[in-house]
Amino acid sequence: MRYIKLGDWEIYQLDGGKFSLDGGAMFGVVPKVLWEKLIKPDERNRIPMASHPLLVKTNKNIYLIDVGIGKNWDEKFKDIYDVKEENLFENLDIGPEDVDYIIATHLHFDHMAGYVNYNFKKAKVIVQAYEWQDANFPHLRSRASYIKERIEPLKDKIILVEGDYKVEDGIYLILTGGHTRGHQIVLIERDNKGIIFMADLVPTIHHIPYPYVMGYDLYPVDTLYARYRIYNLILKYNYLMAFEHDREAKMGYLKIENNKPTIELI
Repeated sequence: MRYIKLGDWEIYQLDGGKFSLDGGAMFGVVPKVLWEKLIKPDERNRIPMASHPLLVKTNKNIYLIDVGIGKNWDEKFKDIYDVKEENLFENLDIGPEDVDYIIATHLHFDHMAGYVNYNFKKAKVIVQAYEWQDANFPHLRSRASYIKERIEPLKDKIILVEGDYKVEDGIYLILTGGHTRGHQIVLIERDNKGIIFMADLVPTIHHIPYPYVMGYDLYPVDTLYARYRIYNLILKYNYLMAFEHDREAKMGYLKIENNKPTIELI
């Protein structure tokens, strides 16, 4: 877990479980000879990843951005994805019963499957309408990422939004598309400072270069255009970037060196 302050707001980068995914799929058209210099695959060509949901405590509400891969998977699933389960709220004075809103960047299992493992007594789940539709009616390419029994329990808690959306002053949703039609990222802004939770627009620090787009992205060109748009926003306001899928919890500032984007970790 990682903790920082944003003005008088508290931000926690949590541990939502470790897993591995195919390196080729994670780097799309980028040749293995290039990406394996950044992160070494195992004997099954999988690279180590993790889920790091963001918990935000404002003066009004407690928000949880994504919930992680969760627990209680069967042995076949754990073998395929090399899952290492963790308690999302370990060593935290805040519990699931305290969360007012869960913001789902999207509903893939590595982001929201953990919802069923915790007793979120009052939390409403904010998700893009496109994402809710696609999760409930997946097609042949997307259905492996949406686990029906992990999505159905959300149905009575859902708040559907369309496009960019202000949740409260300082908490803003930005629809990016790309990874899925309804993929969104989250801007947290307080006292002229901000953090953007990048979700799968930029899943790890190794995906900072513009063309390093995942093969998992359903609309990769939209991802590319969204990166240009969001990078310009980040550079203009010097927002901190929070990454969801690096094995260790990581945040950093975007820099441009030799006309190429790079990251300065904090």
